[in-house]
Amino acid sequence: MAQQERTQWLGLLSRADCAWLEQLWLQLEQHLQPRMLAGPETGMLRLTTQASGSPVGFQFGEATCSRCVVEIGLHRGYAVQLGSDLRKAQLSACLDALFQGMAPTERAACLEPISLRLAEQQAERERLVAATRVHFYTTKTSGAS
Repeated sequence: MAQQERTQWLGLLSRADCAWLEQLWLQLEQHLQPRMLAGPETGMLRLTTQASGSPVGFQFGEATCSRCVVEIGLHRGYAVQLGSDLRKAQLSACLDALFQGMAPTERAACLEPISLRLAEQQAERERLVAATRVHFYTTKTSGAS
């Protein structure tokens, strides 16, 4: 398992709807009992940013985040995500641990529906934005102004 591949599925899990994760967990869990190592718990993140061209950063604000760490067999699953949905953090961590022990083709088959749903949501958002987009055209005239 490559780290890049794991980063990819963790990203999908963090963007997925909690109901989708619940459905996937019910299909896969096979009476597994994850051992909770940390959380699920909610906390705050400090968001910092940097103005363009400025070497000094500043605090932009704060955001709520949820995290959970579980162990299933020999694998530890981690989840840290924006928002306060503790169940989603727990499910994401459990699925992360479960995916680590799966064959790549089996894991891809589990993640494909989530990836497709997220792509559909993105396409719908882009369609709605495109419907309200305003295009400004300028004309350049020759001569003195």
